[in-house]
Amino acid sequence: KPSPAEEEPVVLSPFEVTTNNKGYYSANTMSGTRFNTKLDDLASSITIVTKQQMSDFAMLDMNDVFLYVGGAQGTGTYTDYTLDRNGSISDNVSSNPTQANRIRGLAPANIALGNIETMGRVPIDPITVDSIEVSRGPNANVFGLGNPSGTVNQVPSSANLTRDRVAVESRVDSVGGSRTSLDVNQVILKGKLAVRGSGVFQHDGFE
Repeated sequence: KPSPAEEEPVVLSPFEVTTNNKGYYSANTMSGTRFNTKLDDLASSITIVTKQQMSDFAMLDMNDVFLYVGGAQGTGTYTDYTLDRNGSISDNVSSNPTQANRIRGLAPANIALGNIETMGRVPIDPITVDSIEVSRGPNANVFGLGNPSGTVNQVPSSANLTRDRVAVESRVDSVGGSRTSLDVNQVILKGKLAVRGSGVFQHDGFE
């Protein structure tokens, strides 16, 4: 009986599946030298909290951010109080919550927006920023922000020149608080001109 004709085996070309996903890691910062610099090239202790991380962890202000940053304490882990000459203790959390924190156990953080120092009276909100850069310790390269404790720099949100985007978010909490936000990005001339508008309505409840 004749043997069947031998067929050449089909050989598939090899392929590899790779990914560059590094979670919430951000490789560059403006807080080290006022230039877009890689974190690997800086000697400063800097932590970057991205907008996506703030959304996933339900962070709404600096005190929420400090719960996840080493060497930083907000109202969730630290009570900022003062003692007057009569021995009375007052809690600064109720009178000045944006400054009731400390970095490196020293003093409240400087608050900056785009590396320009601010009064710190406007709370940090995720709707207005793309990321938060926490620089621990003095930084002579960022002149005027060389606080020995550290600086919190807000990277302001900017319009995306390549794609339209609409985001609507709503949340409630167990003590009667609620928040609704709208973020709209519209491209007018692709790669050249875009506009972005954001709005938030927030009601805080507490016990």
